[in-house]
Amino acid sequence: MDPLQKLGFTGEKDSLRRLGFVGGGLVEDPLQRILKAAEKLDKALEEESKAKQLKALKGEQGPEGPEGPRGYQGPAGPQGRDGKDGPKGDIGPQGPKGFDGVAGPQGIQGVEGEQGPIGPMPKHKIKDERIAFEIEPGVWGEWVAFTNITQYNTSAPDNRKQKLNWSDYAIGYSAEPTLLQTIADGDVYEYTYTNGSLYRLVPSGSAIDSFYKRFENGVLTGLVVQKTIKI
Repeated sequence: MDPLQKLGFTGEKDSLRRLGFVGGGLVEDPLQRILKAAEKLDKALEEESKAKQLKALKGEQGPEGPEGPRGYQGPAGPQGRDGKDGPKGDIGPQGPKGFDGVAGPQGIQGVEGEQGPIGPMPKHKIKDERIAFEIEPGVWGEWVAFTNITQYNTSAPDNRKQKLNWSDYAIGYSAEPTLLQTIADGDVYEYTYTNGSLYRLVPSGSAIDSFYKRFENGVLTGLVVQKTIKI
């Protein structure tokens, strides 16, 4: 190999150009350039020689050392954002019916409710100053005797007094009784007969079931007859 090429002077065939002559003018001292290139080559060879020596002196690889202690756990990183909900799955088949649970304890009895309004007069029949009420369709209760203590003077053509009892007024009406008002003693009904009207008090407490001639401003006056039962 050309010594100049070994020193790194390549790229030109002309020896003078490789030594530093360009265009007829001297750019750098050729000897200085050669010395620098030789010095650089020597250093490269020296490094290569040292590397070979170190490689020759390198011994066999020793055994692996013990594992070192575990380091402290670092702080938790920031929580990532919640992902989007996935699609809703199909409804699964219905499961088997479970066993019936044990009945719980019976609760305490509640308070008694308010008394409702008095219903219509039940069907009844009268015989010899006795009265019997229908308990259920076609079934009659026992006969109960009663005594009428008040008489009612009717407008009979011959102006004679007729003795009518409470049951006569209770069943002798010509039109269905009408509830007019509820007062402190009970409900007041208007009874219409062929020759006039009376007002009946159906008591809700200790008052007596009675018929009156007048009912004005919530007050009953002119007692006609009261219900009494004699056993």
